[in-house]
Amino acid sequence: MTDSDRKRIGLIADSHGNLEATEQVICLLKRRGADLLVHLGDFCDSVRHDRAATMINLLREHGVLAVKGNNDFLVENMLAETRRPAGPDGERTLAFLRTVPITRAVDGLRFAHSLPFDSIRSFYVPIDIGNTLRAVQLFAETDFEILFCGHSHLPILFRKAAGRVTRESVQAGRPVILKQTERHILVVGAADDGECALYDQEAGTYERLRIFE
Repeated sequence: MTDSDRKRIGLIADSHGNLEATEQVICLLKRRGADLLVHLGDFCDSVRHDRAATMINLLREHGVLAVKGNNDFLVENMLAETRRPAGPDGERTLAFLRTVPITRAVDGLRFAHSLPFDSIRSFYVPIDIGNTLRAVQLFAETDFEILFCGHSHLPILFRKAAGRVTRESVQAGRPVILKQTERHILVVGAADDGECALYDQEAGTYERLRIFE
């Protein structure tokens, strides 16, 4: 499947080692017709680091693309310490984490854990600080049309339209129309809290989905 064939993108973020919830959101997104699955970072957790190998196997099994989050970076550094024997699972986990990029671009869309830059700082600094200040700055400094990210855990949409940036809550189960004349930043909720989302490129819609009531 080429990038141009991918019409529905399933979005996952902030699993924090929660294998059960991650498997459930993957199944939900596949049932909803996702052609491509992208994890927006923090699939591992520095506290639940013993689950890293199993989580990575789950992502590989389902062909999930991933970007690196701050917890993934911490687990990578923990495994890389020479005084911490990795063992076969640890070595495979470390090899995988080293290949995970900080950002990805597919069909002109940008995917990152938080800020859309290839620097360590980018996955530590939250975009959503309860107002539009960082979003305004990002729109001014970058040229992406849509940025999908995680880190903050609260599902939020930043929209730039007619020169004005707004911060909007996203209701579960109600698709939001993303007009081509606008620019958008979408903070996907945490899979650890039962959140995921589906972006339909053809319809131009974004839908927040939940596995928990």
